[in-house]
Amino acid sequence: MTTGFILTAESFDKNGICELRFYGTGESGPFLIKVSPHKPLFFIKRDCPPEYTEKFERKALELSNFGGNPVDALYFNSLNSFFNSKRYLKDNEIILYESDVRAEDRYLMERHINGSVMIEGEFEKRGNLSVYRNPLIKTGGDYRADFKLLSLDIETGSDGTIYSASFHVTWGNNEIKHVLMRGENTQGEADWITYCSDEKILITRIIEYILHYDPDIIAGWHVIGFDLKFIERRASLFGIPFRIGRGSKNVRINEKRSGIFSASVEGRLVIDGPQTLRTAFYKFESFSLENVSQELLGKGKDISAEKDKVAEIERRFREDKESLAFYNLEDSVLVTEIFKKTNIIDQLVTRSLITGLQADKVHMSVAAFDHFMLPLIHRRGYVAPDTNDIVPGKPAAGGYVFTSDPGLYPHVAVLDFKSLYPSIIRTFFIDPLSRMKSSVDTVYTPVGIPFSSSNHILPEFLEELMEKRAEAKKNNDIYLSQAVKILMNSFYGVMGTTGCRFYNPELPAAITGTGQWILKTASAYLRDLGYSVIYGDTDSVFVSLKTTEYNDPLSAGNHIAEKVNSCFSELLSKEYKVQSVLEIEFEKHYVKFFLPPMRYTAEGARKRYAGLLDNGEIEYTGLETVRSDWTDLAKDFQKDLFRRFFNGEELIEWIKDFVLSLKDGKYDSKLIYRKKLSRRASEYVKNRPPHVKAALMLDPEGKKRIREISYIMTADGATPVELFQGSVDYSHYIDKQIRPVADGVLFAVGEDFDSILGGRQLDLF
Repeated sequence: MTTGFILTAESFDKNGICELRFYGTGESGPFLIKVSPHKPLFFIKRDCPPEYTEKFERKALELSNFGGNPVDALYFNSLNSFFNSKRYLKDNEIILYESDVRAEDRYLMERHINGSVMIEGEFEKRGNLSVYRNPLIKTGGDYRADFKLLSLDIETGSDGTIYSASFHVTWGNNEIKHVLMRGENTQGEADWITYCSDEKILITRIIEYILHYDPDIIAGWHVIGFDLKFIERRASLFGIPFRIGRGSKNVRINEKRSGIFSASVEGRLVIDGPQTLRTAFYKFESFSLENVSQELLGKGKDISAEKDKVAEIERRFREDKESLAFYNLEDSVLVTEIFKKTNIIDQLVTRSLITGLQADKVHMSVAAFDHFMLPLIHRRGYVAPDTNDIVPGKPAAGGYVFTSDPGLYPHVAVLDFKSLYPSIIRTFFIDPLSRMKSSVDTVYTPVGIPFSSSNHILPEFLEELMEKRAEAKKNNDIYLSQAVKILMNSFYGVMGTTGCRFYNPELPAAITGTGQWILKTASAYLRDLGYSVIYGDTDSVFVSLKTTEYNDPLSAGNHIAEKVNSCFSELLSKEYKVQSVLEIEFEKHYVKFFLPPMRYTAEGARKRYAGLLDNGEIEYTGLETVRSDWTDLAKDFQKDLFRRFFNGEELIEWIKDFVLSLKDGKYDSKLIYRKKLSRRASEYVKNRPPHVKAALMLDPEGKKRIREISYIMTADGATPVELFQGSVDYSHYIDKQIRPVADGVLFAVGEDFDSILGGRQLDLF
């Protein structure tokens, strides 16, 4: 018996029989589990006799659809028969159930296998691979494997060919660094470089080296959408099979949506840096390798200036191949170090153990909900519909947001409902099963939607997750805590999307409607206690403390939270006959809280504010300083503006001097806009905003895949940094970057931007 961690899963037909394959790695090294023969299945109404020639086994089960109609299971010997039958029956308008669940996914979820697996059975060795056929398997608990990671990076030429490829392989305390370089060695010995006489040999060696290193994980920066896709295209040109997995299949690359890629490599995870960090909720000014490296590691690429990058790579390839190899290798090493710094692999594994999905798919919240819910709904006697058969309903209301008059408020306590939506689900027993069974032991939400207090699945699971998260926090396990939080918070969104087979419009309506009621009720209760509630958003209320509480805001905040919790415990028990698990907490105290006006109105803004904390730090929400689409000029100006404003310092003369300094060129290094392009610049037809125009200046035909553009506004409009010659349109920056930030604060001191510039306005513009 051995324990391992599943990396990839697939199903296919072999000799007319369906076979499942699960690749992984574990205590005894890499393994392959083969399950054959396997019979894929879907469900059909019992009163619907299919007149069809495909062979299948029909079995009556004690299951029904959500409408209460009994169903039978149809079992097939092959995937080919499965899909032929599915197509035929749907073409004849026969409703099927769960026909879109992949065979390999169903196999794991029905056995409650989440990431790790315990294997018992005979095996044969195929090189390093242990191959099991139909072993006994069960959950492996929280087992985590020691992975071998290969960081891959290629360098390409302007002629569309591959110049070199670098490998940084790490496992345990071991490390390998190597570069494959096209061309002849003219610079002497360098044992970390292998030269290849032409591109065909280079591509062949890339494949051979990956197979030789035998990594569990292939990583890189845009490694799927650029590196692997580029290698695949060039390999195809030379007729070279692109097989780098632990099986015999070619790499399969899919673009799910513009700029988002996935790769299927048998027995290996492929982890793309930017995509993975985004789904783990990391935020950076830019997701370029240079910027992320600088922010996380304090160092960057060997060629950091984008303006000179292409020319310098071409020069090194012609004149100094060893220097190009060093640049190529450093990119691979930076990716490894970023992965290590962020512990991103550990996070993915943790989320896999929680969701049951393979580690490169843990961001797929609908699939995670299926993995959890389907086996349990079956045990309650139901089968679920196909996702494509879901009928959309009326969208649910969003979170409740209210605001007050804009301005400066002293001593504001922020109270936050802990995991509000999961707590609502637990309190009112909200899930698909309890909605169907709402006539039994009925409870009503404050918006009048009934649920069953005795027939439900999700509330108990959320309780387990909350206990797991509390334990993780106690043990300072930040990755487990974060993984649980992400999963819990995804359930509301999943049940509210028509992409989920368990969608019912009353589920999200019950949750958000109750959330709005809770925030309104809490605010009304606090006002009855004599407090001024100045702001609220979804699960938080901002309360102005009473003057008698200024000296001890911590005690005051905790006392208010206790009162609100007692209020809800009593109210929900008396009016709704449920036990409240809602919990509001005192989160923080702002010594000063500023609510800016909504643009072009006198009303307080929503989701935009700044607050001065007890330790002197200033927090910003929704303001320009935390938004990636504003320049460093605006951000630095706003930070200094609020520091002066909160500390009661002089503003008018400082703003005048700032504008003059801007006009004199003192802030030219802070004028760069950075914008992302969701598609190629040439694909923007109806509307071409400034960043698209700038991208087209770099690539007039729009053939390149420019993901992000940096530009400066000049007299000629948006100009890429690479082409900038020094003619700044200062009036643009004053009008579009400085004025709106300044006016957002100046109204509070009875001034406005244009007035304070006075007669100097013409000179400035």
